[in-house]
Amino acid sequence: MTIQVETIVCGPLENNVYVVFDDVTRYALVVDPSIGTEKVSTFINKNDLDVQQILITHAHFDHFYGVPYLLKQFSNIKAVLLHEQDHAQWQSGGGARKYIGVRLQVEAPLRFITNGEEVNFGEHSCEIRLAPGHSAGSVLYYFAELKSAFVGDVIFFHSIGRTDLEDGSADQLQDSIQRQVFTLPDETVLYPGHGPSTTVLEEKTNNPFF
Repeated sequence: MTIQVETIVCGPLENNVYVVFDDVTRYALVVDPSIGTEKVSTFINKNDLDVQQILITHAHFDHFYGVPYLLKQFSNIKAVLLHEQDHAQWQSGGGARKYIGVRLQVEAPLRFITNGEEVNFGEHSCEIRLAPGHSAGSVLYYFAELKSAFVGDVIFFHSIGRTDLEDGSADQLQDSIQRQVFTLPDETVLYPGHGPSTTVLEEKTNNPFF
């Protein structure tokens, strides 16, 4: 059994929504469903995938806007994973009213995750790494077997996340990247919330913020 990753760019902010799935069991996860998640639903149905969990890297609106749609489409979803430090952001709509004029309130089966926790994915698992700075509860989902991490808006190709939003801190973000991203194996692929994927080695070597 091997894990596959499908990247689907959604919405006006060009969010990367990821579908992570086992190509034998068809068990799947969705990472950060955004605006325009209908495209994600189409991919899931076309490939006969069984989505049981949604992974949220952080609670800015463009990373969880599509949760209600997926919950309606797929009744097997048992949990939406979120760090508790971002629960207040989630409850307030994650900035949706300010930035797109929408009052966003999402009711979901939230399960709070903790730093260092192992999350089971069928016969596979991923590690939770808390990386505050872009938001208080930003996390990475590190799949050692996949040699990949889903990093939200913590780090991008040759850039880093904004720190001028609520709960943001430039110093904290720099520290988080050093401790939680750059300590991963150099060959680890980093899948960000926006833009192209990169690797730990590439960012250690060429990211102008370091």
